[in-house]
Amino acid sequence: MSIKDFEQRILDQQAVDAEHYNSEYFTGEWRSDGNNYSLETRRKIEGKNPSLIKEVFQPNKVLDLGCGPGALMHLLLELDVSCDGIDFSESSKKLATPEAREKITVGQVTDLTLKPENSYDLVVCREVLEHLTVLQVRQTVTNIVRMTSRFAYVTTRFHPAPSGLLDFTTQFDVDPSHITLLNKDLLRLFFVLDGCRSRPDLEARMDWGNKGRVIVVEKIKSDT
Repeated sequence: MSIKDFEQRILDQQAVDAEHYNSEYFTGEWRSDGNNYSLETRRKIEGKNPSLIKEVFQPNKVLDLGCGPGALMHLLLELDVSCDGIDFSESSKKLATPEAREKITVGQVTDLTLKPENSYDLVVCREVLEHLTVLQVRQTVTNIVRMTSRFAYVTTRFHPAPSGLLDFTTQFDVDPSHITLLNKDLLRLFFVLDGCRSRPDLEARMDWGNKGRVIVVEKIKSDT
């Protein structure tokens, strides 16, 4: 894809409204094969992920950015891991368990004012970026790096066969709000430009499902 084509596609993208992510989105019958967002369903889907987060990162305080109804937060809280969440859908907070609900802030993942800098030693952002425009992805990466003091753990759906760094595509057949599937290298580049280094050793441990959708980075500490 040329720079000109990339620019035009970015300008043409339309962000998904928060109202799209209502109770039907999270729990509706369209979510086949047991893929809804009830706590017990997510407990099965998450598998050993919550315990791996605790083991691999040993975090003191976690932020789940784009937390949805807070299932991962609830599971981390069960493991005595301190965890907050941010999601821009009011429905997410309403559908959350009481334990997670009180820790969820309703707001945009791109909002630079919701949390202080370096306020979490791990920021988690899973299955969120594919729902954003490219510009929102770029802004969200900056926000993730701003809020973490050490690690970021990200999962998203990537372009299955990019021909170049700038290629991105959609996945409407899976979810009509999957508007941006990036080249994985481009997303990694965003993190590098914001002052992070890749941690392939930790990626390998977190990608226990071998889906190739994991990025783990560590923030480079400033000397100033």
